[in-house]
Amino acid sequence: MNFDKQRRLVERLLERTRVGELVWQESIRPDVFQVTFQNSSVQIKSVDDGRFTEFYVSIIDSIGRIVDDFGRDELDRDSPRQTGSWSRVLEELYALARRSALRADDAID
Repeated sequence: MNFDKQRRLVERLLERTRVGELVWQESIRPDVFQVTFQNSSVQIKSVDDGRFTEFYVSIIDSIGRIVDDFGRDELDRDSPRQTGSWSRVLEELYALARRSALRADDAID
């Protein structure tokens, strides 16, 4: 399977989150943050197995079904980027989504 669309999605989410265009929200589950669009939403979650922390993105349709779910392994597969670089991208997206959802900048101001 080709993951080019997912890579572009993650890159757009990261860029739009960096500049403050997206407002992320906390999910009902811990360590999961989401942003909602007209017909879908995207979640990013952190999973810590005691040795490593992995990050996963889920795309959810308008009726709440997870229609796609992926992490660094899928993004790294056949990627023109250096292996492992998607792990850093997902980690940054998670950190920025968390800051947005928890309104960290408001708390600092």
